[in-house]
Amino acid sequence: MQGIEFEEDKNLAGLKPVAYQTPATRNGIILKLVEKAGIEDKTTANVILLGIAAIFFGITIYLYAGILGNNAPVKLTQEQIAEQQRVMKEMMGIK
Repeated sequence: MQGIEFEEDKNLAGLKPVAYQTPATRNGIILKLVEKAGIEDKTTANVILLGIAAIFFGITIYLYAGILGNNAPVKLTQEQIAEQQRVMKEMMGIK
């Protein structure tokens, strides 16, 4: 890789470096509520909020699994299927 040369951009030579400003951080509504509850440390407040979110997530999974568990498909025997077909035919008037 010998013989590679780069041209210097002379247009940028007169520019001064600019100090970047960090954006101001904002507290969320829930974080403000946690601070009003008496927790001043933001790290501790964030850990508490993550714990609350994990608990709600667990409750949601538990409830969702309970709903799915009640609607699980039932395996029917051949006799039960034949009986259901017979009842359906009688209800519809088919012989």
